[in-house]
Formats: sequence, C-alpha cells, structure tokens
Amino acid sequence: MPNIDPRLMATIQEGRCVAFVGAGFSAAAGLPQWKDLIRAVAGDLPAHARGPEYALVASMLDDQPAPSSRELAMAAQLLFDSHGEDAFRERLALALRKELLPADMRLRLKHLYGIPFRAILTTNFDPLLPGLPPGPEAYRKLLRGRRPSPWREALARVALDPGPPGGERADGDAVVIQLHGRLDVAQSLVLTRAQYQRRLYADPAYLTVLRSLFATSTVLFLGYSLNDAYLNELRSELVEAFAGSGRSGEPLAWAVIEGVSEVACRYYERHEGLGVVAYCRGKAGRDHAGFDAILKAIYDQTNPIHRLGELLAGRRVLWFDPNPAHNHRGRDLLRAASAECGDAGDAFGECFVEARTLDQAWMRLLGAGRIDLVVCHWGHGLAADGRANGEELLRRVAGLRAGGNNAAPVVIFSGGGEYESVNRRRALDLGAAEFVSRWEDLIAVLERVLGETFAGRGGK
Repeated sequence: MPNIDPRLMATIQEGRCVAFVGAGFSAAAGLPQWKDLIRAVAGDLPAHARGPEYALVASMLDDQPAPSSRELAMAAQLLFDSHGEDAFRERLALALRKELLPADMRLRLKHLYGIPFRAILTTNFDPLLPGLPPGPEAYRKLLRGRRPSPWREALARVALDPGPPGGERADGDAVVIQLHGRLDVAQSLVLTRAQYQRRLYADPAYLTVLRSLFATSTVLFLGYSLNDAYLNELRSELVEAFAGSGRSGEPLAWAVIEGVSEVACRYYERHEGLGVVAYCRGKAGRDHAGFDAILKAIYDQTNPIHRLGELLAGRRVLWFDPNPAHNHRGRDLLRAASAECGDAGDAFGECFVEARTLDQAWMRLLGAGRIDLVVCHWGHGLAADGRANGEELLRRVAGLRAGGNNAAPVVIFSGGGEYESVNRRRALDLGAAEFVSRWEDLIAVLERVLGETFAGRGGK
C-alpha cells in the first residue's frame, strides 16, 4: 500500500479537503480524449449539413504533429458555430455516452465518493460525476453548506453501490460542482474558447468563489494536469498571501501526479505551496494503476465504514434492542462494514448476535463464544425491577468484572430526549464505554472502542 503523507490525511479526516477532479480521472472509463472528442463532434456529416469550417477542422485533426489543446479549443468553437448550440451538445452527449463502465472505473468512483471530502469540484462535463453547474445554488452549497454527517457519507453514499453513471445521488451527500457545466443544462457548457472566456469574465462570482474556496480549504487535484492558467494564478496568489504565515510544513494544496521527480516534488512544495503524491505508470506506461493504488490507500484510511470493517474482522458484536428495525439497521451497518473488507457472507452471521430482551442479551453474553462488544439500547422502566434495560445490563456486567471476570465493553445507543444527559451520566458512572444517540456518533465510537480494546489485547 502506498504511503500517503500524514499531513494530507489529517486535512481529509478533519473535513478541510476539497477534491478537484480533471479529465485524467475519467480516463479509465474509456471516454474519448480531447482530440477524439472533437473528431466525434465533427462526425461524418452529410454534405448539405457541412459548414465551411468542417473541412478545416477535419484537416487539422489529421495533421502531424497533433494539434495543441489551444487549437482544439478553437476547432471546437468553429464546430459550435457551424452546428449551433443544441446540435453541438447533442453530439457531445452521444460521444460521451457510456452504457457500462469498466470495473476499474466503478471502483475509482466508489473510492472518490467514499473519501470524506468537503466537496468535489470537476472540470469534466461527462456524466460520470453528475453535479451542479456554476451558479448561485452551487456557490452557496460550496461555501455555506453544512458538511454531511459521516453516517450519510459512509453508509448511504460509500458502502452502497454508487449507482449507474449519470444517476442522481442522495440528498446530503458531499457537494459536486461541475465547473465547466453539464451537457443537459443549456448555456452552462464550457468547451470552446468563447465559452471558456465567458465563464471567466462574464460571471465575476465564479473566480471570487474559487478564490475563497482555495483560501479556506486544502485542495487535492486528481487526474488534473495543472495547466489551467487561471487556477495556477489563484494558487500563486495564495502562496504570496500566506508567505511567512507561520503554519509551516503544511502545503496549501496537493496533487496526485504521474512521474514527478523528488527534486520537482521538493520545489513544488517549497515554492508553489503544492504537496505532490507521485506515482509511476504500469507496464509499458499504458495504465495508471499507481493512481488507483493511491486513491484506494486514501479511502482505506479515511472512510469510516472501511476502518470499522477492518476492526470487525474476527470479532463478535452483541446488538440488544427490543425494536427489530433498530437491530436490522445495526446489522446493515455492520454488514456493510464487513463487506468493505471482504467478509459479507456466512462468516458475518457468526459475528453479529442479536437480542431483543434483557434475558436474551444476558444469556448470550454468558453463553459459549466470546462477545467482543455490546451495543445496547437504554430503555425506560423495562427491566423487572423498573430500571432501564441498559442500566440493568451495565449493573450485571459490572458485577462480572467485580468477580474478576472479563466482560465486553458496552456502548449505549439510545434515542435523544430531555433525559439524555442524565441517562448518559448514569451509564458512564456504571461503566459504559460511551452513550450516544446518533448513528454518525455511533460509527466513531465503535471504531474508537474496538481499536482501544484490541490494541490492549495486542491486536488481532
């Protein structure tokens, strides 16, 4: 597994990192590259539909050496003029349509969505990363929106299938902004020279928002060549603005880049405020397995469901709640975590033990087979003596420990309410490992408690 700089990992885990995704990220999908995309838009038009620019563009695409990106943008503008906006967008959409994604691209998307980025920006207008085009709604969500909870990020968005390309993602997921527009939103597209200039200079809020975002967040560039002049200018402004600011040792931005020497890495960080995570191409330089290994390493270390799955391997959890729906949801959470680490079959059934009554929970805690962790509801006056189930179970576990017996840590997972603070204090006094009332808090607590328990036992 690649070693990822801990400074980058810290910014991601603290919710301070924004992903900036370029065309290289979508390469694994087999979508046409810049020159082939222009060729597809030009197409084989019948003679009566060809404008005067058609022959010029077709000739340029066959030139050797290959035309520059600047020339290709000019060609796109001529085709736009010739086709008209609607026909131009239709041909683009047809060229970028992908009915079935390769497995490595699906995995790449899962890992991207599974890293708890504050937001995802992309200059791609293909349907692989559907998002909002630039505008007031996008800007507000980007700069003023609340970061989604780890529960929604990890379970609803990450552990489950990301869905087909172009599919809508759940509300509450990390914000995705398509900076160069969407094919299905008229006048939002940026591909031609004129469209590019219009985005920069006719929408003054665009650069203002990006400048604010770059100044307040750490940006991680993925599949991006760093050749856009206006973005480099924004980064240069920040380097000068923050020069000598005192927070030394932390780059203002990061980039995963292929084939960068150690000298260049040192230069980029020292003089351009850019930390580089470098990788080499695979055999014959035809694949980017190194890029995918880096993305997976970041995912494995930051995704809460994956981290929980690693800690659950070989462990048994007793989940006690009289409400079957709560137990089923708990089972879904732990199953998703186990599946992340390749254990979602029969072995998982041995790891999850369910109880719906206090007597069931107690007998299973005392029965054959080790229980490594208990997740228990609190309840109100449910035990025979009138005490809450959680309180009674904690008293019995405390009795076990007082007699010199080992007992699994107990996490109380209960709904909130006006007595939550009182119940929490009582539970902690009775030896509970923690008392939480939200799913997102439970995930963090399970990770912490399991990690502390097994570290104390010398690991797995």
